[in-house]
Amino acid sequence: MRAMDRHIARSARRRPRAGARVAVTALLAAGAVTAGAFAASSLGLDLTDPSSWGKGRAYVAIDGRAVAVPRPAPAQGRVLPAVPVTSSGRYAFVNSDDGVPIGYDPCRPIRYVVRPDGAPAVGTEVVEDAIAQISAATGLSFVDAGSTVEAPALHRTLIQPELYGDGWAPVLVAWSTAVEVPELAGDVAGVGGSAVVPGATGGGHWLAAGRLVLDSTDLGAILALPDGYVQVRAIIMHELAHVVGLDHVDDPTELMNPSTTGILALGPGDRQGLALVGAVACEP
Repeated sequence: MRAMDRHIARSARRRPRAGARVAVTALLAAGAVTAGAFAASSLGLDLTDPSSWGKGRAYVAIDGRAVAVPRPAPAQGRVLPAVPVTSSGRYAFVNSDDGVPIGYDPCRPIRYVVRPDGAPAVGTEVVEDAIAQISAATGLSFVDAGSTVEAPALHRTLIQPELYGDGWAPVLVAWSTAVEVPELAGDVAGVGGSAVVPGATGGGHWLAAGRLVLDSTDLGAILALPDGYVQVRAIIMHELAHVVGLDHVDDPTELMNPSTTGILALGPGDRQGLALVGAVACEP
């Protein structure tokens, strides 16, 4: 199992964009579970002896119960066409298998829900705008699944039947403050990341159940600036890029640089990396 990886970068209060991610992973295959207690607790999961679990299926344990990894909905290929790689620059993946990025399944739409509490007046517009930019750069389809009351906890439970049914929880977009989410304290304007999960039969790895938390105080202040909307959109695009699988890079020309000023659009390496994370294999 991969260990928890957390990185908090500088805030948009001092720079026009901020970066942060929380990437928590779980690789749980029936009959062959390798686990670290810290990483498992980070997922809100508890691991049990897999010896009695059904063969050919991956399981996770939630609240002491063995729960089968959700089977993906039937698909007839990609939802949207793959995006060709037409640029070259610096990029990095949050998670990879032998250099191949781990990303969201491009044959199924990425469902997302929004907890709107504390959102600025243009909150819906700027989030949808940023999502459209990342969708166009990755070839991944995002579907608005409505609003939610789920709190943006760090240790998010990945399957929540009471809120979302039996599948992986949708990506959560939440406006919040450091009072509720300590990760937003100090110079942090947003945090974003996803979990690495196994396929339903234990083969392959994909991203699921992402979380994007936006500091309503910091971003509300930025929105009051003359170019505040594009600054905030860039912050959200940066965090969404973490959600779909990109890491920080040490290149001042890329949006995924954690501390560069004045970068308000995707750079050549950002576009290259996003096209690659959007071109991963589909789950069968």
